Amino acid sequence: MGCFADSIFPGRPYPAARPLLEHGAHSRGIPTVSEIVFTAAERRRGVAAATGCISIVGLMTGLAWPLLSLRLDAQGVDSRLIGFSSAIHALAIVVGALAARRLVGRFGLLNTLYGCIATAIAALVLLPLFPNVYAWFPIRFALGAATSTIFIAGETWIIQVAPRETRGRIVGIFGFVWSACFAAGPLIIGITGIGGWAPFLVAAAIVLLAALPLPLAQGGAPEMGPIGRLEIRRLFRAGPATLLAVVLLAVFDSVNDSFLPLYGLRSGLGEREAVAVLTIVLAGATCVQIPIGWLADRLDRRRMLIAVPIVAILAIAVFPFVIGSPWLLWPTALLYGCTVGSLWAVSLILVGERYRGADVAAANMARGVLYGLGAFAGPSLAGFAFELWKPHGVLALIAIVALLFLPVAVFGERGPSPHPPQV
Repeated sequence: MGCFADSIFPGRPYPAARPLLEHGAHSRGIPTVSEIVFTAAERRRGVAAATGCISIVGLMTGLAWPLLSLRLDAQGVDSRLIGFSSAIHALAIVVGALAARRLVGRFGLLNTLYGCIATAIAALVLLPLFPNVYAWFPIRFALGAATSTIFIAGETWIIQVAPRETRGRIVGIFGFVWSACFAAGPLIIGITGIGGWAPFLVAAAIVLLAALPLPLAQGGAPEMGPIGRLEIRRLFRAGPATLLAVVLLAVFDSVNDSFLPLYGLRSGLGEREAVAVLTIVLAGATCVQIPIGWLADRLDRRRMLIAVPIVAILAIAVFPFVIGSPWLLWPTALLYGCTVGSLWAVSLILVGERYRGADVAAANMARGVLYGLGAFAGPSLAGFAFELWKPHGVLALIAIVALLFLPVAVFGERGPSPHPPQV
């Protein structure tokens, strides 16, 4: 274990500020870190603390999104209102993406994370206290903004503390751990059920646990400077498909989490089986991370970005025909989940190809904003689609959005990759 850690965290000190100070980061208003030199031990503690905190919050998020939709459905709430409720949660992601670095710059990284954890716990306690769909709008907004800020602040922490030469491996480990925790979230519903206070108290306890790794950082947390204007237009011109892929991903994620269990219920599955479909989709998105990264080093990544939504459309088209047969449904759900995870991985890899220096951090922040917008629109449209064509309208919406993305993927970035993959 020690040899593995040493291979990822070289023993020599590493200045965390250097990567974001390339190419005039300060002049563009990109957040920077102070000129602190981290030791290998501080970097290990910092990455471990950030990964632990974000992954535990991911476990709660994987529990909360389907729980809230199922709870509202059990109350007899109209599908369109369920979609709007999920959309409010998603809209808060945009606020978190825009506010995260300002909050960190003003209050410090750890204080921001502690404050957001407290906000998330308060929101989770308020949800069962006011079991009304309209009262949930502001509560879900607060919960979404808090969890989004935690993720973006923690992701920035990992990127800046990780050594440049091993950053890819570290981010890959983080992505796998977070995805695994998120995928495990819906399983908790099978234990707690959807009624009463139990699932909400369990979710609040999980978020409280997210604060435990933070004191372990012990000097491994960077200090952030102020942020200026985000130049999304310039970033978009450099990689339209790279950025818009995250909108498609947001629609996949938000519609899956909020409506896939409902689709299962309306198609004749029991509550546990309907939630299990979502769990298998999330498991596919988790397990595909390492294989798709290996393929991305050997194949044309732009062509992979075209192939992924095509496979997703084919998997979605099969769902109505296999919903009654577990032996066919589970592998179909797994394949669909693999396409969701592949879209995240390939688009993130393309960010490293299309952007340089401070633009990498700016592009990731723009991705957060675009993800929030896509996650806001997805459930809203899915609610209407669900009512128009029960229950298959949700699947039709996913397929239509994937089809709309294909021309962008084919024609949006026709230039050669700045760094073609090694064969």
